[in-house]
Amino acid sequence: MSNKPQSRSRLACFLLGTALLCILATAAAYKVGFAAMAAQANLNPERLRDYTFPVWQAHSPLQHGFLTFLTANGFAEKAAYANHATVYLWFMDALYHVQRIIPAATMRLTGASLAILATLLAAAFVVQQRLDARLSLSKLIVLALGFFYVATLPTYWIAVGRFNVDNGFIFVMPLLVMLSHYAANGEWRRRGFWFWAIALTLVMPMASALFACGMIVRIVAEGRLRARDAAAPVLLGVLAGLVYLEPVLVAKWLGFASENSTWAFRAGLDGDTTYFSNAANSLLSPYFRRPAYLVLVPVLIVLGQWLSRPRRATGASPDREAGNDWWFVAHMFSFYALTLLFWPQAVSIHPYLYDAVLVGPIATWIMITFARRPLGAYGFTVWSFCLAILIMFNLTSIAQAARCTQCAYPHWGLAGDRIG
Repeated sequence: MSNKPQSRSRLACFLLGTALLCILATAAAYKVGFAAMAAQANLNPERLRDYTFPVWQAHSPLQHGFLTFLTANGFAEKAAYANHATVYLWFMDALYHVQRIIPAATMRLTGASLAILATLLAAAFVVQQRLDARLSLSKLIVLALGFFYVATLPTYWIAVGRFNVDNGFIFVMPLLVMLSHYAANGEWRRRGFWFWAIALTLVMPMASALFACGMIVRIVAEGRLRARDAAAPVLLGVLAGLVYLEPVLVAKWLGFASENSTWAFRAGLDGDTTYFSNAANSLLSPYFRRPAYLVLVPVLIVLGQWLSRPRRATGASPDREAGNDWWFVAHMFSFYALTLLFWPQAVSIHPYLYDAVLVGPIATWIMITFARRPLGAYGFTVWSFCLAILIMFNLTSIAQAARCTQCAYPHWGLAGDRIG
């Protein structure tokens, strides 16, 4: 019992330190390029700020049904987009009201700041659960550099600065981390699991439905084919289906024509190769091009961690904590992996959305690996130097993206036309 207050105190200190690092990293990203990208993007019409929320202000809910309108004439022409969860839109509407009161606090800025803070705090929570009892200074430094690296990932800042301000994927990531933590521990009937499961469902029901599919894969893999084990994913899937269908049914009830994309189109089963050729290209060379190594660099860090891991003695059995880590990572990736399976064309068209739920899990995986493993003098030297270089790479990438006014991503390459 005496260790409980001490554990809570260490968690509070860890979360506070992570929040301070997040504030510093956000300020750095904002200063070097995000502010310029956001200023440019805010000049363009936005479907929430300019088309949807003004309709909400001017008309009764019985007329608009809390639906999204993609064009200025969408409401008048009875054409609505019903693929956003209503509760998530209420949250974005709250940010819109903040912007009306404080014009400098735009939806893009406040949304980005809140999402990255939530993501880092969620990652810090699961990392702290895996830390050694005695935390060395060298590991603290590497963890601090690691969190700063995660907080400055250009994948995140360019996507938020250049593309949809209603990007729900950035808010999915912290919820996915917390839900995966409780799911990995097998706490499928606990309040903690269902709190985060319901939160994820209200933000993006499709993410919950695919997460439930991932849970079923685990049940089959572990041979736990019992009704009580399958109850949780089935119930979560049903709940996700109801939340997903709510705006669709409201649109039909109010007589709005749907502007949602069809399942066949998102899956590529309509045969159209304009936006999609195969799942590998959807990941590495999507239709909306972004440099592949924005994904490959975090993967290389994971590979480097794996190659530098301590060798397990021959015949030693894996411990329970290692098994939990595996399922934690598997649950985090389930949303992206199953989306790539069922809707690869959606991933190809919207890498700036789906990269958040690909690179985010990789980044969290990196941090729990740093937390779990011992760190000697050699490891501290190599990793602190590598992370420092990667932080500079991140900030430089954000700065270059801000100056690339005719493109979304700068044309980074190993060779090209450069002065000097």
